[in-house]
Amino acid sequence: MCVDDELLNTYLDEELQEPWKTQVQEHLSYCNACRQRLEQLRSLHQKMYDARLRDSDIQARQDRVLAYFEKTRFPSTNKKMHIFRKKVQIKLVPALITSAAAFVVVFIGAFMLFGTQPQMGQEILPGVVAPIDSAHIRQVTDVQKPSLDMFSLEQIVQHLDAMGYAVKLELKAVTPLE
Repeated sequence: MCVDDELLNTYLDEELQEPWKTQVQEHLSYCNACRQRLEQLRSLHQKMYDARLRDSDIQARQDRVLAYFEKTRFPSTNKKMHIFRKKVQIKLVPALITSAAAFVVVFIGAFMLFGTQPQMGQEILPGVVAPIDSAHIRQVTDVQKPSLDMFSLEQIVQHLDAMGYAVKLELKAVTPLE
């Protein structure tokens, strides 16, 4: 069984831990296919190393890009800026104070508009008739989960019909109840 490329790459990068490293070396000693694949990977690593950009190649382009940014994005302070290049700067604190005041005005206005109608409040809030004590309160977990046994056949058919299902019932036999 040959070694996969991932393990060979790890071996080639000298990152393989000791128990597997000796096993890979032993396998490479007698497997020609894996040795050839390792040589292909070594040549590929060498080609990639040779094709990389050196610092001297990058330096000229880097200087040109930095000069462009200094010229366009960070102009010197002694140059006059045109009126179209000036940016509008919003002060943060006055903007926050203004937005908070607008929020308070909208909140008070909504309260005055919707909060002064007593008949509307009665529709929204439920009324309490019975006194609230432990005899009138039950936990939600006390209620049984609905199952098909709780519904009649007629209720099930009506529900399925309301959902858009076409229900056809056939009666095969009738057995009398005893």
